Amino acid sequence: MMKKYTLIGFYAAFSVFFLLAIFLSVIHTPDMRATILLGVFCIMPFGFIDYPHRMNRFVAFWFVVHTILAFYFKPKYALDDTINCLCFAILGCFLGNIMVWVRLESYEARRLLTIEKETDVLTGLSNRRKLFEILANLETANIEKPSGIMMIDIDHFKEFNDNYGHTAGDRYLNSFGKVLNAYTQNFRLHFYRYGGEEFVALAYGFDENKLLSIAENLRIAIQNMEMDGYRKTVSIGVAYCGNQPVQNYEKIIDQADNAVYAAKHSGRNTVCLAFTN
Repeated sequence: MMKKYTLIGFYAAFSVFFLLAIFLSVIHTPDMRATILLGVFCIMPFGFIDYPHRMNRFVAFWFVVHTILAFYFKPKYALDDTINCLCFAILGCFLGNIMVWVRLESYEARRLLTIEKETDVLTGLSNRRKLFEILANLETANIEKPSGIMMIDIDHFKEFNDNYGHTAGDRYLNSFGKVLNAYTQNFRLHFYRYGGEEFVALAYGFDENKLLSIAENLRIAIQNMEMDGYRKTVSIGVAYCGNQPVQNYEKIIDQADNAVYAAKHSGRNTVCLAFTN
């Protein structure tokens, strides 16, 4: 569940605690009942998250070790220590296992909430909020930058909604999102729903000609594909930035958006290129 070496570190640390507690119980104070060891048995299952069966076996191992040593070094209190340690170990493991599942459910709930906040429900693509989060990271982090940005606009989509209804429009957007997702799997393109019928794609590792070729193939694929009983076309604007440093990627999106308007003015169902300044 956690990273391998982090888990090893936790198990090693608690092994040291168990060794110290066992030393205090059977070597340092053999004429007294175990005290600190009871706390270690109870606290350890709460210390970190791992598979419950591994944590339970870890506790059982140290219980057996202490029991054997107790009967050898302090037989007077060995039975008392065995019963006390067993009770605290069972209690710790029981409550610890419950806490593991509670934590995991909490993590999963937060993960799903994050996905929900970052995902457009209709298309299954990342939403505008996620896009601007990525753009902010691109401007500050030392990570691979996109070589170009595409703006995709579904032609006459408002008229489509007026003629067939918003339910048909939603179904079409769902199918449209699946087409874009297929391109995500085949090319280094990350699609985002920008708003309404507009979509943005961040492209990585393509030169200008290849980027235009991919945009044209996408346009043709959408034109030739019947989605939920309807055929639509798209206008695509491409802004190529290559390897040059970009201070504000929103300006690149604006250039791609202007290229979309140029494509629409050219009759729609076409691809236009806008050069960065």
